[in-house]
Amino acid sequence: MPVIVTFDLSGYETNDHGRIKAMFERYGWEDLGGTSYRYPKLGTTDQPVEDWLNHIVPALMLFRAYFANNKHVTLDRMSIDAHSSSGYNPDTNFGRGVLDGADAASYDPGDPGKFGKKNIVDWLNNIPFPY
Repeated sequence: MPVIVTFDLSGYETNDHGRIKAMFERYGWEDLGGTSYRYPKLGTTDQPVEDWLNHIVPALMLFRAYFANNKHVTLDRMSIDAHSSSGYNPDTNFGRGVLDGADAASYDPGDPGKFGKKNIVDWLNNIPFPY
């Protein structure tokens, strides 16, 4: 079952919208139009469950970080709707464990120039653990 994120912004420029779009797309999300995204892409059948660990959580973390670090863009409202199941069990070969950033952000966005792969891989691989 999909995870769908919708939101409204203010104070943004064209580049902001394009960067947010590319951020979601790098993690395999589908742009539903405007400011709505879906994971997995409609019609995707190559995975048994949603990959929360490698595609959903990192995309949402990056989405949050974008607004925390870009004070000129305001997140006016948002919703996340999910009817989902995810998991990982290597004994039954089910799901995926933690992937390297290059594997987690392995999808090509519609406009790769808006959010470079190296930046997103470096970000994901270097999120500090605070203790």
